[in-house]
Amino acid sequence: MPVTTQTSTAGPKMDDDLIQIRPGDIWKFLQSSRKAVLLGALAGMLLGLYYAFSKPDDYKAEVIVMPEASASPAGGAGGLGSLAGLAGINLDNTGGDAIRPDLFPNVLQSIPFALQVLKQPVYSKTYGTTMPLQTYLKRQQQETAFQRLTGTTDDSPPETIKPAPVALPDPKNYSKALQITPEQEGLAAALIKRITTTYERRTGMVTIEVVMPDPVVAATVARFSLEYLTNYITSYRTQKVRNQERFLTQQVAQSRRRYQAAEVELESYRDRNRSLYSGLARIAEQRLQAEFILAQNVYNDLSRQLEQTKIRVQEETPVFKMLEPPRIPLRPSGPRRMLFIVAALVAGMVGGLAWTFVKTVLGRVNGPLA
Repeated sequence: MPVTTQTSTAGPKMDDDLIQIRPGDIWKFLQSSRKAVLLGALAGMLLGLYYAFSKPDDYKAEVIVMPEASASPAGGAGGLGSLAGLAGINLDNTGGDAIRPDLFPNVLQSIPFALQVLKQPVYSKTYGTTMPLQTYLKRQQQETAFQRLTGTTDDSPPETIKPAPVALPDPKNYSKALQITPEQEGLAAALIKRITTTYERRTGMVTIEVVMPDPVVAATVARFSLEYLTNYITSYRTQKVRNQERFLTQQVAQSRRRYQAAEVELESYRDRNRSLYSGLARIAEQRLQAEFILAQNVYNDLSRQLEQTKIRVQEETPVFKMLEPPRIPLRPSGPRRMLFIVAALVAGMVGGLAWTFVKTVLGRVNGPLA
């Protein structure tokens, strides 16, 4: 009997500890939280509207090019190389003089590229004037949300006052390394985030996308990016041959002077010794004749090599076929304001339900204690 009594007393305690939720309780909870849900939804919608319309419009300009494909030196492996290229395997050995197209995006993500583009002048449709790109980005960063909501912009001309000099870690540049200021680093990072370069291995096309708050600036930066990429790849491909061309040009100039000097010396000797028939005179003439022929042959050989090198420069210069030129976008591509508003509205409703739930739980916990 004692065991039975203990069991019967333990059963009701376990039943009292269980929380039973019925559909009617859920309906009552929703009815009691209507006010909090409506207030949360209203607050979320207002915050979503403010955030969505305080963001500037984004315009996307893109340019699509098809770079020249490198020819395989081994004619028999051409078909196998094309099949391996589809699988991402490079069987061609071009001597390391050709940069792979899948590395093109890295070129447009570098600090030197950003620093060079930041100095380029751009025309802003919003401000109605021309200014350096770094000045435009700084004015965009200084705009307030109220100016974007009201549509008012600062139409004053760009500042012509030079900024105060910033102390560099290595003022005399003993390290011979690139040094930039914190402001330049921030502007370069902001610019790189707005430029996206993709390479499609299957088709071989390179796409450059630029997103800017101004449509004209977006198209201009896309053009600058393409020009920098083509100039960089061209310089990379032809740098070795151009160095050889400059060297041969100097050598040809020196050999021409040597050839002309030998010719003048030979003819002068012949004019001075026209009536002499001694053996020593003939030996001296033969020596001058041999020097003249040697200088002439060296000059001719170097001139021939120089012409061949000039032809190689044209052969090594890559060709970029533009499929889609940079175009000024007519409609903004972002931001997705409706998505922001809906997300803020849902977050407000969830916040209202959570507030009501916490308030109800705290009321039940504090009720028995009171």
